[in-house]
Amino acid sequence: MNRLEGKVILINGAGSGIGAACAAEYARQGAKVIVGSQSRSSEKVAAGIVAAGGEAKPFSADIADEQQVRAMVQFTLDSYGRIDVLHNNAAMTGPDIMTRDIDVMHMDGDLWDRTMAVNVKGPMLCAKHVIPHMIGQGGGSVITTGSTKALQGDIAQTAYGASKVAVHNLTYNIAAQYGKFGIRANVLMVGLIVSGATEDNMPPPVRDVMLRHMLTPFIGTPEDCAKAAVFLASDESRYTTGQNLHVDGGYASHAPSLADFREMMAAMQAAGQPAA
Repeated sequence: MNRLEGKVILINGAGSGIGAACAAEYARQGAKVIVGSQSRSSEKVAAGIVAAGGEAKPFSADIADEQQVRAMVQFTLDSYGRIDVLHNNAAMTGPDIMTRDIDVMHMDGDLWDRTMAVNVKGPMLCAKHVIPHMIGQGGGSVITTGSTKALQGDIAQTAYGASKVAVHNLTYNIAAQYGKFGIRANVLMVGLIVSGATEDNMPPPVRDVMLRHMLTPFIGTPEDCAKAAVFLASDESRYTTGQNLHVDGGYASHAPSLADFREMMAAMQAAGQPAA
């Protein structure tokens, strides 16, 4: 506990799921947290943190709107006087969005533009307005919630995957451009995470397919992401920058055929045949 004592953390996209879990864990570790969300769901998350003995305040903002980003940053400074960590977690991930984010030939141009506005422009704007204050105070940490979708082609989630490629590179540029000012920037590289919305909308056959390709015997939770995020937010990661910290159960680390070969070898062993 208290690994983040004295730090002020601004996290956007924290009204639910990974963002809410990170905000709660930051506060448990001693940080003062501004819980940002486009909706007013941040109020419930902040209230829960306070009820648990932590310190947090909510702020509702569309991070694709620069004026609202300015206001959120100023609110953080007015509330706590500094910003030690910026966690860019917001992304277009609602079921209504993901079901429309399909293949290139059938892509909705408006959905593509909105995805890029929130997932890429938003983190850039937040960094743009936070970094000068970090430089003034001697440094800070910028965390971006990324995705293994940035590393792989898929049959859908085209806009989301492309946006994550862009925001990963944005993170590396922040690390390169402001490292000498004491600012670190890293990607929290997330794979499939089972939260309320994901679990409710994931058919068991889909869950089984995904679990089959994990190297762990379970699918991760938002709390798994939060534990890793604390490391990137803390001084323990002072020599870690421009990196991807994978929290994906090993999903992106192996050949696509691994699960098939694992099952084939198990069947051979069960039949008494050498699994060479």
